[in-house]
Amino acid sequence: MPRLVSRLKAGLHPLLDPVLSMPQHWQTWRALRNLPSGAYRAVEGKVPYYPQFASPNLIYDYIHNGYDGTQDPNWQVFGASDPAEYAFWSHRVCTLAVIKMAAEAFDPTVQPTLWQLVKEGLAADGYTVRDERGRWVDEGWYFHAQVHLARRYGLLAEGESYVSPLNVCQRIHAGWLVAASVTPELGEREPSGHRYGGHLVLVHGFEWAAGQGPTAFTLHNPSGRCPELQGNAVISAERFAASFAYRLVAFRPAAHRSTGQ
Repeated sequence: MPRLVSRLKAGLHPLLDPVLSMPQHWQTWRALRNLPSGAYRAVEGKVPYYPQFASPNLIYDYIHNGYDGTQDPNWQVFGASDPAEYAFWSHRVCTLAVIKMAAEAFDPTVQPTLWQLVKEGLAADGYTVRDERGRWVDEGWYFHAQVHLARRYGLLAEGESYVSPLNVCQRIHAGWLVAASVTPELGEREPSGHRYGGHLVLVHGFEWAAGQGPTAFTLHNPSGRCPELQGNAVISAERFAASFAYRLVAFRPAAHRSTGQ
């Protein structure tokens, strides 16, 4: 029964989220409507890009052709000690790649491997592969684990639901990096919207037209299928809005850093 209820709630999200986001949308529009035209960035300097797969040039094959990750010549970059571990988890770490990029953007000396983040996240009960009865679940990374990992690497993490792309702009304008929940198909050259949510990208900039709103977003997509949709991908506001699942997690440096080293 709990799994049935969970599936029912998931099915209602695409219908209810746009409606429930409207109050935040208009409140944020009133706050941003006088913003001058221009390009806005969350941080000065470069935001590092890390794909969730060890070989960015193979991401298309991973997604569309069932590429066997144990054969990836660069699998050790992930940090795992076994190629099978890498092959399993590489499909499940977009969230961790986003946290890694955010942490290093604010403090370049913090450089955890993705495998290190996997282990620390699992230790915090952040992902469920099988339930207590051994049934396949395969879900996470839960928000409490995101907060935990962010804190370990010097970040404050704040989650918001029922928000619009304008809230992404507002966070970036205030100096936050934003993990936006989007459809995985945002990484494809041809737009499509067959799924709802299920993937995170790190948004670190936007273009704004005065009196109109955002015209484009600049983001890092851990599973972009081609180079122009991986690091510093420029996505039109229309396509981003169509892919956005009305949820975000925002990151900025914490007042008191607790290192994960």
